[in-house]
Amino acid sequence: MAALIFLVIGVLCALIGRILLSSAAFRVSVWCGLGVFLPFGPLLFRLSHPHVAPSSKTFRLAALPCILAYILLRPESLSGAYYNKFLNDKTVHSAPAAPYGVEKVSKRRTPLEEHRIANNREFERLAAWNEALRFKKRDLLNSDVEGNRAYNIEVAQYNAALAKANADKTALWSQDK
Repeated sequence: MAALIFLVIGVLCALIGRILLSSAAFRVSVWCGLGVFLPFGPLLFRLSHPHVAPSSKTFRLAALPCILAYILLRPESLSGAYYNKFLNDKTVHSAPAAPYGVEKVSKRRTPLEEHRIANNREFERLAAWNEALRFKKRDLLNSDVEGNRAYNIEVAQYNAALAKANADKTALWSQDK
């Protein structure tokens, strides 16, 4: 009941403040009075004529705590279940259980699958190595004899590792057939 009283007082203060502001605006000019009813009109009037309607400001400021008191006291008859659920809900919700079919099934891999995965990882490593070799070749000077010799040794190692990985891949995939 007290909340409704605060609401009524707040609305009355806001209306009285608006009426006082409108009457002060019409005292200044008809255009100012009409401008108060436009969007942002009251704000512009108060900024351009702050000395004209001080009593309006008092009533408008008195409306704010009344409306705030209404919100804080929130009557049960008007709030219904929404406010109670929103403001009084202290439960902590956990994550929902995984729906059927989403659970991860632990499946053991066969040695052949493990070997194929390792072979794919080896090809990824060789691709990164090939990219690094490409950058080394780009930055290498023809006059750098020692650098060219080291590069050629590394290219030979890369080619040997690539040939081994390709042979391993061929052997792994031929076992399926």
